[in-house]
Amino acid sequence: MKTQQHIFNIIIVISLVFFSCEKNTEESTSIDVVIDNISEEIGADQAISGEYIIVYNENGLLLEKHSEVQEKSKNILQKYAIVEGSLKHIYSNVIKGFLIKNVSKKQIEMLKKDRDIAYVEPNYIYQFDLEIGNPVSTLPATVINKAMTNDIILPNGEYLPWGVNRVGREDGTGKTCWIIDSGIAPHSDLNIDTERSISFVGGTWQDEHGHGTHVAGTVAAKNNGSGVVGVAYGATVVSVRVLDATNTSTNGSMLAGVDYVARNARKGDTWNFSIGFKERFTSLAIDNAFKNLEKVTYGAMAAGNNNDDTQYYSPQRLQTINSWCVGNMANTDSPAGDSCYGSSVDIWAPGSEVWSTWLDGGYNVISGTSMASPHVAGILLLRENSTGTDGSVSKGGYTAPIANLN
Repeated sequence: MKTQQHIFNIIIVISLVFFSCEKNTEESTSIDVVIDNISEEIGADQAISGEYIIVYNENGLLLEKHSEVQEKSKNILQKYAIVEGSLKHIYSNVIKGFLIKNVSKKQIEMLKKDRDIAYVEPNYIYQFDLEIGNPVSTLPATVINKAMTNDIILPNGEYLPWGVNRVGREDGTGKTCWIIDSGIAPHSDLNIDTERSISFVGGTWQDEHGHGTHVAGTVAAKNNGSGVVGVAYGATVVSVRVLDATNTSTNGSMLAGVDYVARNARKGDTWNFSIGFKERFTSLAIDNAFKNLEKVTYGAMAAGNNNDDTQYYSPQRLQTINSWCVGNMANTDSPAGDSCYGSSVDIWAPGSEVWSTWLDGGYNVISGTSMASPHVAGILLLRENSTGTDGSVSKGGYTAPIANLN
């Protein structure tokens, strides 16, 4: 468990004398999908015409069964003369509802008035800024140095990135982390559960960008004598692809991915969500989805790279029990200039100049809170929703501890 450790200005961070951080909170509140390619005619950060996320009142009448929510949704559409083919996604666990397409404003107004409907949100499309870097097929030579802030080469030939060196590492074999991202590319350094991997943006679950593959490597790259090593090395990763090759996604696709994890994750699994909006944006559906996901299992999310307060972003603004919001720390134990900050940032972790796995069996060094978050997801996988601490980072008037395995 974890404790909110966000201290304003000159308040001393007394809690850092403990090796584990626990969090109290103010908030706790078979898949059948129709997958369509995202329209290239709609620009980033726009509502998709005729597409809406419909969320039911949770009155206890709906069990957490996908088939029951699907059947209820079909009946709702029939009630308002909306064709069944308009259904794109069914949500049954993190929220109960559906994503609908090709509906008129008049039909939406009728749905809003239905006593079973809690709220309706437009389905927005976004293009995310994800760093490409300069991928390489072979990792660079590095000087063997015991300093915690340097990459080193282990005696077995494994490349140990400075971030993994800083937070620690252990054998994660037999454990599973769900990577909600751009997919995961097949790689000799990764154990991918291909049976449960899935795409919600068309195509296959395999990564076409590199971002999700990089995240997966930091969590779980094998300790096999070559390549990089992850925090929970040898753990299994599951690709839940919600970003396409152009780094584009929608609210509806992300919700579908989160709902899929909630339906399929097991106790002891973790998840990682290294996705953040470019502009200030909040969504009741997204917030509710992540509050309910953490009731199933715990995980880590990137705080965002807008150098802004997380209170303006979903789901990063949430203050929760089992979801860890992670800021990006440089190898000087200082906050990265573009890292978001705020009362919901639970912990800081290495995220600057991080080497990890990439497309085509290669490797890449990139930066961001996206790179910090999987360090924490790996620790949670090994420590079951707890993390040691080693120092602290302050930014924007808030202070939180630095993640450590011990």
